[in-house]
Amino acid sequence: MKRTRILAFALTAALIGAHAPVCDASPPKGGWSTSEAPSDTGDPAYAAFEAGNYQEAYRLANEAAQRGEPQANTLIGELYEQGHGVKQDLKKAAEWFTRGAVAGDMHGQFRLGVMLAEGRGLKKDRRKAADFFEAAAQQGHTLAAYNLAQIYVEGFARPQDMGRAAYWLGIAAEKDHAPAIYDLATLLRHGDGVPKDEPRAAQLLAKAADMGHVEAQVEYAIMLGNGKGVPKDEAGAVKLLRVAAERGNPIAQNRLARAYSAGFGVEKDRIAASKWHLLARAAGQSDFRMDLFVMSLKPDERKKAEAEAQAWRDEAAAVVR
Repeated sequence: MKRTRILAFALTAALIGAHAPVCDASPPKGGWSTSEAPSDTGDPAYAAFEAGNYQEAYRLANEAAQRGEPQANTLIGELYEQGHGVKQDLKKAAEWFTRGAVAGDMHGQFRLGVMLAEGRGLKKDRRKAADFFEAAAQQGHTLAAYNLAQIYVEGFARPQDMGRAAYWLGIAAEKDHAPAIYDLATLLRHGDGVPKDEPRAAQLLAKAADMGHVEAQVEYAIMLGNGKGVPKDEAGAVKLLRVAAERGNPIAQNRLARAYSAGFGVEKDRIAASKWHLLARAAGQSDFRMDLFVMSLKPDERKKAEAEAQAWRDEAAAVVR
């Protein structure tokens, strides 16, 4: 398995959910939000938080905490972490997350794990972070399961164990967490920690791609183009590459350039091929064969390709602004 790919997620996994509302009950289409909704979405303190009434949320959460409601501790921690309704205080945030975690609230366990992994509000301790991620994951917390999987991939807080990583990725994948679906597909493609299963990997990549995961779009397109684990579909591969290329993925841009240059799944188009190659190369994706292809263009063709590449950059920049 190309572990550098999955490890790219591991480097940021502990940061997931570091600054998002604990009670985000409306995750975006195609994946979970960086924090998961509490089980009781009718909680008045969380409702006040969601409405932006932070002082009221703090008051109600304090009352609930005094009644022994675990989730209230977590919400107070969130308010202190973000500085909503109270002065930001990471130490107090960690203290309240700890209360919630010890009381059994999976959101508190997850949030405490994040702070321990980052060393925010208390001393960094990735081993303890892993313990709290596991406690939350065992209660069904999606991102805790995903973070725990990355810990097993990297082996920085627990011994590296790709089988355990695959297990926890599977738990998160069942909750439609796109990065987990993609990572699990990667393990299945290479037989790392699980039996190699390219058809299953292709199914998972297709799902993650449909959810908008750009790396999955590229990988599934490659599988479609090669007929690996799925019936060969050159036109489908090009369609998906175009989606990822338009989103700025340089690998997709390079593959799309090659498709246009060779007429792979699409009619040959020297200008389009050169446009996408110029964009991919500018993003650091080198391809000597395509360099030679662009060099073969007539001056007017080269000028047109460069103009189209610049127009794409301008449009992309406008969207960012």
